[in-house]
Amino acid sequence: MAEVRVAQQSDKKEFYRLWKTCFGDSDAFCDWFFENRFSSEHSVVLETEGEIVSCMQAFPYTLRIRDKEIPGAMLCGVSTHPSQRKKGYMGKIFSYEMNHLREKGAIVAPHTPAVLPSYFSFGHFPVADAKYLECESVPNFVSKVELTSVEEKDWKKLLPLYTRFSQEYSGIIVRTEEDFLRKAADYAADGGKCAAYIRNNEIKGYVFYYQTEEMLLCVEAVAEYGFYHDLMEGLMAEAIGLKFSAKLPPELYLNFPFAECQRKQKGVMGLCNIFGLLKALQLNIPHSFQVNDHIVSENNGIYQFDGNYSAEKPVFEISAGHMLQVLVGYRSLKELKNNIRIFDEKKFDEIDQLLPKQKCYIIDEY
Repeated sequence: MAEVRVAQQSDKKEFYRLWKTCFGDSDAFCDWFFENRFSSEHSVVLETEGEIVSCMQAFPYTLRIRDKEIPGAMLCGVSTHPSQRKKGYMGKIFSYEMNHLREKGAIVAPHTPAVLPSYFSFGHFPVADAKYLECESVPNFVSKVELTSVEEKDWKKLLPLYTRFSQEYSGIIVRTEEDFLRKAADYAADGGKCAAYIRNNEIKGYVFYYQTEEMLLCVEAVAEYGFYHDLMEGLMAEAIGLKFSAKLPPELYLNFPFAECQRKQKGVMGLCNIFGLLKALQLNIPHSFQVNDHIVSENNGIYQFDGNYSAEKPVFEISAGHMLQVLVGYRSLKELKNNIRIFDEKKFDEIDQLLPKQKCYIIDEY
């Protein structure tokens, strides 16, 4: 019989084993990850006959949503042993984890799965895009930009730039110095490199990237407004003859004649606590709405926008996942109209005007 429970520290070896079986990451990365990222109290396991066959991890973070700091937990490592798949185990651990994270104080649960639609049935919908600058082979070109390698002792010098950058977006991680340095060490554990674009003795941008004999992959790029082109030009100069891919903020468009720049959905989010989110956002909207949630039952109800329950007839009825897209600012109510049951069109339009879309982006993937 399958039984789901909160993980224990003694389960770490089984988590490690399943991660390696399902994802195939290097020993160096896994060793670092499970030493620095594993949080048993935020993770869950599913056992059959005393053996862990499915698990799911989470790590606590603070996110910025509509300029408010919101407690959350990043989901990752959803894994089921290949011999135990297609038995509904993912659904069991997912529902258990979302309710457990609510009890732990998390309000939202972001993650960046490889296949986003796999989580739509759980009410986890897209809340962020990313722009990808890609090239099959960087041609030989003359760059006027030179990047400077950044060693571990200087990583924290990059934090002020990330802090200013993150204030522009909704749905992004608010990194403390500890978070920032841990993320940098995360990249380095698997061979990642760091470089900065320095102009007039000021850091204008930085990148974390991986380079092999075939490819240069940039997983984090942050720059002041107007300096992304220089930052990418300097990085491409390191990738002549290689395949190139860089993840960038979604609103950017960089014009390189030999590369494509495409916008793609990147990142979903689930709602652990609608009451907590509304209280934190402090929205001044004098109407009520109804939320339906088949994963976290405590989210169900009719709410005022200040987070309190309402006895009034709701203006509209919406799923928790779609309401989260609106509250984060990724979608407007009108864009989701086909997914909403509307009872008062006039008030619905008023609410839509009071919940404008936001610039949404998230760099962190776990």
